[in-house]
Amino acid sequence: MKPDEIRKLSEDELRAKLADTRDELMKLRFRQVSGQLTDTSRLRILRRDIARLETISKEFASSMAGEEKEEVLKETKAKAKPRTKAKAKAEEVEEGEA
Repeated sequence: MKPDEIRKLSEDELRAKLADTRDELMKLRFRQVSGQLTDTSRLRILRRDIARLETISKEFASSMAGEEKEEVLKETKAKAKPRTKAKAKAEEVEEGEA
């Protein structure tokens, strides 16, 4: 999906598209592990689409004022999974200090 197409979406449509894309990526990963996936390039495309969607979602958030902005950023951060245990611990420490 191209960035111009994504920017035309409403905020709710953007969130729905992001959830659908993440779900599709998860399903493709399972198919890859089981050996049923033939088009592995689709994984890369979906990862990049997710990155685009998240980037534009953050652009929407930065254009919002005050509490709305903070709420969207918290939602986005809550959905993101830390890549390693060390990063997860570091985030817990940061949240404890705040």
